[in-house]
Amino acid sequence: MADRDASLSHKTFPWFRSGFDLEGVVGFLAAWLLGILLAMLWEPLFWLGFIPGVIILFATRTAERVTPQSVDHVTSPCDGVVVSVEETEAPEGLRMAGPAVRIRIASSPVSTNNVHAPIAGAIDRIECTEGEPKAVIAMKAESEGLARLSAVFSNDNIRAGFVFASGGLGPRLVTKSDAGDRVAKGKTVATRRLGGWCDVYIPARSPGACIVQPGRTLTGGETILWDLSLTSVASETQNDYAAQATAGSYSDNTATVATTAAAAVASPEVMPEELVEADAPVDEADLPESEAYAADSQPTPEVIPAPVEAEAEAAVQATEEDWITEPTPETLPPEVAEEVSETPDFEPDADTSSDAEGDDGEDPSTMFERLRQQARRLAGEDDDQENR
Repeated sequence: MADRDASLSHKTFPWFRSGFDLEGVVGFLAAWLLGILLAMLWEPLFWLGFIPGVIILFATRTAERVTPQSVDHVTSPCDGVVVSVEETEAPEGLRMAGPAVRIRIASSPVSTNNVHAPIAGAIDRIECTEGEPKAVIAMKAESEGLARLSAVFSNDNIRAGFVFASGGLGPRLVTKSDAGDRVAKGKTVATRRLGGWCDVYIPARSPGACIVQPGRTLTGGETILWDLSLTSVASETQNDYAAQATAGSYSDNTATVATTAAAAVASPEVMPEELVEADAPVDEADLPESEAYAADSQPTPEVIPAPVEAEAEAAVQATEEDWITEPTPETLPPEVAEEVSETPDFEPDADTSSDAEGDDGEDPSTMFERLRQQARRLAGEDDDQENR
């Protein structure tokens, strides 16, 4: 773990934070020398020593990390990518009672080989199991024959453990601490070479919550996995109910809370009395007969918009002006004029006219016919005067 207070201004390349273990440097030089000796026999054999040397060099790559020292955080023990976050039973070797939250991390073969302590505290137990040589690559975390490293850390606030799995060929997992040691958070407690899998277990009853999701890229010793300061509302409610159950009033308070919630959902907002009276339905039985009949028989008047009403009035006025100013024709149509010319002149007698004026019981159809003949005659006389 790098010193957080150390200044980087004196460094030529402050961004270069990686390095290699002494074992890796020695192994690479040995493989390179072997390649040179083989090349003396036949030049292509040089690659048989050089390529393994490069693999050894990358397998021993390290990096300086600055770990947040807050007691409320659990950091990632290695580099990698989060594969899953789920609740399951912890392995028996970790000795964690009850369900635990498992954060599974996958690391590539070229990732740094440091294994960091996730929390500050004591190492309750640490155990390393050698793998089988035939298990060269750890394709799955549950595969048989893999080398495994398990450790449990605890302090006054939380308990956490991890299980590393890697290939069984060669010294892939090496411990650097023992059980009972007290370590600072971020300290390198073991070495893992050529990648593999890492399962971090935190008891489900622990305070706080996981703050990483699948797909998140992690930096060993720096990325925070668990925040103890986060507490969900559900957990607070469960704690309150547990306290009430201990006091013996859980059922009563639960019923009270349920009743209050139901009343809050079902009760509508209180309306003013004026609106309630105005919206209340009227019972026709309580009204007099005249008012009830008027209420049923009177239709609801339709409200005509002002622009439509103005257009209608303008159209009516224009029609009236045309009807008033339209001149009355003085001549009859040709068809009517021909009928009038064929009709003989009719000259009413004085007696007839007097009888017509004095006889109130005459047939109305006869009187109308006479008036019509007089109109035709007058029209014929006017036409004759115009023709002359």
